[in-house]
Amino acid sequence: MLQVLGKSSEDFLATPQVGGRNLTSFERRNVDLSSTISGWGSDLDPAVRPGVPMDKAPYAGIETLYPKFEQQIPRHKVHKSTEHAKLTPVFGNACPPRGLSGKIRDLAYSFSEGRLSHWTLLMLADRVDAAEEILIDLAHLRIPNIPEEMGLRSELKYNRKGVAKRLALMGLGVAALVLLARRRKT
Repeated sequence: MLQVLGKSSEDFLATPQVGGRNLTSFERRNVDLSSTISGWGSDLDPAVRPGVPMDKAPYAGIETLYPKFEQQIPRHKVHKSTEHAKLTPVFGNACPPRGLSGKIRDLAYSFSEGRLSHWTLLMLADRVDAAEEILIDLAHLRIPNIPEEMGLRSELKYNRKGVAKRLALMGLGVAALVLLARRRKT
């Protein structure tokens, strides 16, 4: 039997019945129909809700839910947020901070993660690191294959529209710079 409850997303809900009659809210709290009605009791008080002991371990502390991790020992400098008192048990240290980009990262981690300056400095450090890597390649007499490293082949294959837009914008920018240079000469 359907009962109209009101003008909400639950306009038509099946009213639980036992023996052909509707259950009162008191009876509903004390009867378990979870075997016959999918989701039965999910809106009840957690003290009487079926499944509550199974969806949480109420008396288990954090020390019994998770195994104790051995603290990883850093071989290089590892940046840590100002919000955290100590390093996480496991962290990545494959790319330690170095050079100018490392100094910028040091400065970024002196700010809270909630500040724009933290994230802006980290993005700047990424750009500086990319430029440093190109200079390191050139210092080792390796010519970097920038179009390949940027993924230009796959961009042309899968995002031709985006590449065309970027090229058009770059062309407009170059044309604007040429016009500005010509105006200044005259």
